[in-house]
Amino acid sequence: MPFQFSRLLALLLTGVLLSGCGSSGKVAAVVNGRVITVKDLESRISSMNPSARASVSSQKGRLLDQMIVESILLQEAAKRGLDRDAEVRRLLQEAQKQILVGRLLEVLRKEKEKESPVTDEQIAQFYEANKSNFMQPESVRASHILAADEAAAKKALDRIKAGEPFAKVAEELSTDPSKSHGGDIGFFSKGQVIPEFEEACLKLKPGEMSGVVKTPLGYHIILLAEQKAAHQRPLEEVRDQIRQVLQNQQGQQAVQGIVQELRSKAQVKIRENFNSPVPAPAAAPAAPSKQ
Repeated sequence: MPFQFSRLLALLLTGVLLSGCGSSGKVAAVVNGRVITVKDLESRISSMNPSARASVSSQKGRLLDQMIVESILLQEAAKRGLDRDAEVRRLLQEAQKQILVGRLLEVLRKEKEKESPVTDEQIAQFYEANKSNFMQPESVRASHILAADEAAAKKALDRIKAGEPFAKVAEELSTDPSKSHGGDIGFFSKGQVIPEFEEACLKLKPGEMSGVVKTPLGYHIILLAEQKAAHQRPLEEVRDQIRQVLQNQQGQQAVQGIVQELRSKAQVKIRENFNSPVPAPAAAPAAPSKQ
């Protein structure tokens, strides 16, 4: 993952450029005398969104290597005096403004949530008014074995036909990450997988297995495990989802109201014609010529 300038700004803003990473706690790495602790590593992971956090948690070595590169680059930036560069300082000031405003808005939203929590009645009303949004389309659950070539796929198919469990063959031969789950890729609806795979699934009934299916990803053996008809998701299943939607709506409305209130109380003077072009300075009179 290439180092991003926005990351440099964030690190500069928090003082990492001048002080290095954490100096206490279990040490993960030392870069030219600057310590990166395990706590620094965990802190970086916790700041990520849930999906990124899940993928990185199992690849901490890769993340540590990225932090090592960042430390090396930050040290080089300090040697070159970039922390004193006028443009860098301007960007830091702008970043600080955005961070402070964003943090304030987050605090205001949370305060509103505590003052006026979403009620069960509001959730039920939202559910009834938006029932069509909570329809679960028809879905199927499948397992597959992915092979790089047709010969390998046929070898897997022959083993299953000879009586070996599909999951066992998938764990041994599949090249897809789902091999760790016996090839199970869970439930999916129409349009969520590549067309060739979906078409092959539509031809199967639960418990049936395909032949070799070619897709842009390679060669598959597909086992259809389950099939669910379209159905209305019950309120209890989507209650937390609705609560989050309503909390976000209320929070946004509350923030808008608070911003308007703060502005009404603020002393704001806008200069007339502030957007008018600045007149060019008058030309200096020409010096008299010497005869």
